[in-house]
Amino acid sequence: MVITQGGIHDEEALNIYTDGSSFPGKKRAAGVGVVLMWVDEAGNSQTSEYAPTGYQSATIDEMEIQACTVGLQEAMNVFPDLGRFKRILLFSDSQYVTDNFVSAMYVWPKRAWRGANGTPVKNIDLWRRLKKEVTTCPIRVDVRWVKGHKSNIYNRAADKLAKKSAAMPFQKPLSVSQTTRKWSDRKTQRGCVTFDGRTVKIRIISTKYDKYVKEYEYRFEVIDREDLSYKDLDFVWYKHLLSRNKCLLVRVNSDQNHPAIDEVLEELNPDDYKY
Repeated sequence: MVITQGGIHDEEALNIYTDGSSFPGKKRAAGVGVVLMWVDEAGNSQTSEYAPTGYQSATIDEMEIQACTVGLQEAMNVFPDLGRFKRILLFSDSQYVTDNFVSAMYVWPKRAWRGANGTPVKNIDLWRRLKKEVTTCPIRVDVRWVKGHKSNIYNRAADKLAKKSAAMPFQKPLSVSQTTRKWSDRKTQRGCVTFDGRTVKIRIISTKYDKYVKEYEYRFEVIDREDLSYKDLDFVWYKHLLSRNKCLLVRVNSDQNHPAIDEVLEELNPDDYKY
């Protein structure tokens, strides 16, 4: 591994610097940027930049995973013979990606894409696509974290390319959920509602089915004025389909790490709770 003014790179590897972008103020228009960097036979640094068209909607975590996938795909396009390199180094400034890469490649698939606590992991589709690219790559792929937007010129270049990509949001959203307008003026915060086996009155805001774990993930808001979590927005899992905009009295489980609905007790009249 060599550290230069340009950043960190391995002279024997194909170094791929990736970055993702997502702009909540622009309906989450998102994009990815990729910089391939390698050292030629004369010992000179060479680069190839890529900014594909962006996506109509995506989260930053989705884009950071997708950037790695696109980076590997671009490497195979640019170099028909990747065997000229000892390995591929994927550089990402996303700790979400670097911290979970090994689990996504080797652990989660053996657990039916559930974490150690049994909760379905996030972004399964995207992790599966990245795993497929890593598996089909003819040389070893490693991931390294790089501090974002600082002294590394390749990471800064990838950041600019990701923003350029997001400015062309012509592709469909990476994941699709059915969403209705929330009543609350608060932001969604995962884990803000207490799951202790109690009953709670909720309104379903969004519905997303995960085909790999065969469960629905719902975003909801608490609508009971006497509840300490009144107006809070959180996520919960349930095995059955619930319609958006429904107001329900439900019994939740006692697992804060895997929040789930144990039972739907009653459907409520929205007019009695709208604020």
